[in-house]
Amino acid sequence: MRTIQALALALWMLAAWMPAAPAAALGTPSALLPSGFADLAFDQHPGARLPRDVVLRDGGGREVATGSLFDRGRPLVLVFDYFRCTTLCGVVLGDLAAALRTVPLSPGKDYEVMAVSIDPEDRPADARALLDRHFDRDPRLAGAIHALVGEPREVARLAGAAGFPYRRDEATGQYAHPAGVVLVSPGGTVSRYILGVGYDPMDLRLGLVDAAGGAVGSVADHILLLCYGYDPAEGRYNAAVGRLMQATGALSVLALGLVIARAARRTGRP
Repeated sequence: MRTIQALALALWMLAAWMPAAPAAALGTPSALLPSGFADLAFDQHPGARLPRDVVLRDGGGREVATGSLFDRGRPLVLVFDYFRCTTLCGVVLGDLAAALRTVPLSPGKDYEVMAVSIDPEDRPADARALLDRHFDRDPRLAGAIHALVGEPREVARLAGAAGFPYRRDEATGQYAHPAGVVLVSPGGTVSRYILGVGYDPMDLRLGLVDAAGGAVGSVADHILLLCYGYDPAEGRYNAAVGRLMQATGALSVLALGLVIARAARRTGRP
């Protein structure tokens, strides 16, 4: 896992170093500049207490106070996104659902999931649609998911306490925010962060077991993978994401070259 995190960080650093492709080739202009993306990484603070009095609404329109979820005696997987997102949010939620289906823990008994929308335009109907898209394949899992919407001030209080930054691009209507989940201990204490996408079921299992026992982990390696920059209408990425994709290709070619060179050395041995 550390190797994967290091590779992802290297990809982002290489992407930032590479010259930008022409904007016309990679997408439409946005109001957010790549120079400000560093401010959109998780501000990790394991051990922080999340506010208990944040009031949100579930898919049925019922009010849900965060304290009522913290007091159930089970750890929570807390994920922030926006439910009508057409970029990386779906990947985060889809990967999370797929990983949780293979975790040898009982949803609703050993853990629950709290998905909170950062978009004030999301409504309870959008929360219900989110469950249908990502969690209804497993009825056990669907019953342990709390998809919640809320007023901007309430959501911002919870996100700020969890160290989750986000920013709306007024030009595109998309939200820029980091990818990852927060594991929360019973009572509402941040236990640890799992960053990026493609969650390892073993990482989730061990993290949930630790969170259930009240353990507080260390700060995770930063992976600045933003849910931002893809234009679904044009099918294109903006300059920052384009550089990341170029970097991924460059490192893939480099890795392939190393494999070929190693095989050649082995073949040449007497």
